[in-house]
Amino acid sequence: MADLKPIPTSRFYVEFDGLTERLIKSVTEVTFTGQTQGHEKPLASTKGGKTAWQSTSAGFEENPNVTIEVFLREGDMDFYNWMKATMPASEGGDGKWSENRKNGSIVAYDSGDQEVLRWNLTNCWIKTYKVSDFSAESNELAVETYEIIAEEIVRAG
Repeated sequence: MADLKPIPTSRFYVEFDGLTERLIKSVTEVTFTGQTQGHEKPLASTKGGKTAWQSTSAGFEENPNVTIEVFLREGDMDFYNWMKATMPASEGGDGKWSENRKNGSIVAYDSGDQEVLRWNLTNCWIKTYKVSDFSAESNELAVETYEIIAEEIVRAG
């Protein structure tokens, strides 16, 4: 039996074209949801009265996505500016969606600091942005949350 080598969830890194050396708090919801076609009703009736069904993959219900939390730091506007660049000008953005999609990676490391898993993300853009709540009673650090849409997420390891 092969040795089990668990991967700690606290040892990871996220980067996108031109966005490296970021302080990432978390990565959540690396999500793919497939859809099928053909399963809704029978395809045909065959000899002996058997009903033939066919189900086939029809791509994704939505593009794959990932949510990241980045510690809010004074002067660090890189992720926010990326989001703004892809927003329509009529919504306060720069209106340059196609020119500002980025490729990126999520990398997981073992306890010896060796890369053990990688997910490569293609043609990404930021769909949603949220800032953590502020409260005089809180002792938490502020974070920005970004939902990032990708055309493709491929597990490479």
